[in-house]
Amino acid sequence: MKKQLLIIGGGFAGFWSALSAIRQSRELQKEDELEVTLVNMDEYLTIRPRLYEVSLEGLRVELKKYFKPLNIKFIIGKAEIINPEQNLVTVATNSGALSLSYDYLILSSGSVLKAINIPGIENTFNVDTFNGAQRLEDHLSQLASKNFEDDGATTFVIAGSGLTGLEVVTVIKEKALKILGEHGQDPIDFKVVLIEKAEKVGNYYSTEAQDYVIKTLESKDVTIVTGVSLAGVTSKGATLSDGTFIPSQTIISTVGLVASSLCNFFKGEKDKLGRLHVNKYLQLEAYDNVIAAGDVANIPTDDKGNSSLMACQFSMFLGKWAGHNAVNSLFSQPLKPYNYTDYVTCVDLGQEDGMLTTGWERALAFSGIEGKNIKMEVTTKLIYPADDVDTALTDSYPEVPNVSQNAV
Repeated sequence: MKKQLLIIGGGFAGFWSALSAIRQSRELQKEDELEVTLVNMDEYLTIRPRLYEVSLEGLRVELKKYFKPLNIKFIIGKAEIINPEQNLVTVATNSGALSLSYDYLILSSGSVLKAINIPGIENTFNVDTFNGAQRLEDHLSQLASKNFEDDGATTFVIAGSGLTGLEVVTVIKEKALKILGEHGQDPIDFKVVLIEKAEKVGNYYSTEAQDYVIKTLESKDVTIVTGVSLAGVTSKGATLSDGTFIPSQTIISTVGLVASSLCNFFKGEKDKLGRLHVNKYLQLEAYDNVIAAGDVANIPTDDKGNSSLMACQFSMFLGKWAGHNAVNSLFSQPLKPYNYTDYVTCVDLGQEDGMLTTGWERALAFSGIEGKNIKMEVTTKLIYPADDVDTALTDSYPEVPNVSQNAV
């Protein structure tokens, strides 16, 4: 009987786990002794870091294109219950519930927007998922059909100044103008408001980078409101924690992510984001047949207290290590310790503007059009799997280039 490797989640970590597992099983000449199954809620690898963009075209990659020729079993459904003591996963599908058994499990179920317990939070929009981004686009299209004439229609409120918040706040006007043009309407003036509960926007950046962000936002006529948070939302506007009401029909929340709730089925230490702590091989200490990868995993990246972040640059490589190590563990081969000490951030700041920072201090390396070009190179090319399946399979080997050195 073939050994069963089950992967939950088809994002960057899950996708690369699956390909890495097939590649390594071939390397060990064990492909005929292994069955790889991946469970995902839809049929796509969504290019999540680009969901803020003006257009949603080209932001999903068909998983079957890669899985079918590699004989990876693919189930569209939602993993709802995991019993790691019995090696069982219950998956809800359109045809009913499935019970899947495994010899080895890779948990790569990703992250979701942090729940905010405020009145009317359901009235906010997000770009966390493709469906969320599509809902925002449909909403803007509806407003454009009325030429944004209703009260608050021309004001966009973005909550949170993390990377996603910065990208949304600097692109939302361009997106609205594009949709307006598609409806045959003339350009109009929009107001964009960024609210941040900290006292300064982008306080996770170095001083120089942070100053550049603020200067850029001001040059793009973004109204910055700090020291406040959302206190309530209706279809007519947002109430802030200081009592201010901002009339708006488009409030977008980008207030951070937490790990998939599936992490709660496992014993072991979790961090404040709900991520599972893993060892240097990405394994959970309490189990000999479970690996966590991507946004559900917390693994140190150096001896200075830094650990992996919820970002595709980590998830891609965590996936490549996960598939490799899961197969080696199944066939009693040595595991490869995860090694990723490099770190960069690249942020899109709107037309002809972007920023690249390097190192954990997030020092400013490039800005302006150079920063924009690097960002586009990364998100439109480097994070996509190769179009050729065999090339993508070769690329799944767990090896990390020096990203910051290549970028500069």
